[in-house]
Amino acid sequence: MFRRASAAVIGRRITSVVADDPIVVPTPEVVRAVSGGRVVDVVRHGKVMGIVVRHQRREQTIDVHFGMSGRVIVDGRSPIEELAYGASDDSRWHRFVLVFERGSLVLSDPRRFARVTSADDRAPLGPDAWSIDLRTFRERLGGRRTAVKAALLDQSLVAGLGNMLVDEILMLSAVDPRRSVASLDARTVASIHRHTRAVLDRLWKRGGSHAGDLAAELRRPGAPCPRDGAAMVRGTVGGRTTFWCPQHQF
Repeated sequence: MFRRASAAVIGRRITSVVADDPIVVPTPEVVRAVSGGRVVDVVRHGKVMGIVVRHQRREQTIDVHFGMSGRVIVDGRSPIEELAYGASDDSRWHRFVLVFERGSLVLSDPRRFARVTSADDRAPLGPDAWSIDLRTFRERLGGRRTAVKAALLDQSLVAGLGNMLVDEILMLSAVDPRRSVASLDARTVASIHRHTRAVLDRLWKRGGSHAGDLAAELRRPGAPCPRDGAAMVRGTVGGRTTFWCPQHQF
């Protein structure tokens, strides 16, 4: 959704770059170097949106990772008007701005979890979660002994799955997030793969990763499981706060 909205700036020349937040933009001198260039493409891989700029006969890609609370505003409008853990139109939250001869592209993030970097500094990413086929999915997991949730969050294995997304996928797949990947049979791995694509498709239509059945208001101990009504439990898996249903996830 963010990539599709940002595609509107393809073909525009960048007249200036605002990159004053040292946390969100850790290498501002690299990012500001695209000023004067022209956007030739906007791409997505996993959680990363890449803005491809041609400048002085070379191309440079700026990576935008939105984190939990970031969103894009193109020409004054955002494809997501409000996020759980919410963004705001307040200009105080504008962490990165590409200014064009007409219009602008803004990264708004009140909580400063987003990051803007050069693609040259990108850590290796696994195949995109939205397009990975079952055979590759099985190969990437490869019988690892880590918890299944930790494996799915590892962007070097499969790129694009975040904390809430993985909880949603495992709830629908009836898999305990603490379970070792090595203990999963072929049918269970296929179920996780199938639900991964289904969840990504559904949440894309709904407007974001916080719009799932296991939505923000259900992420509390004792909340009813949206599948069977049992009390949800909370724990920590792979260093992340995790919710699951003890009745049907095993």
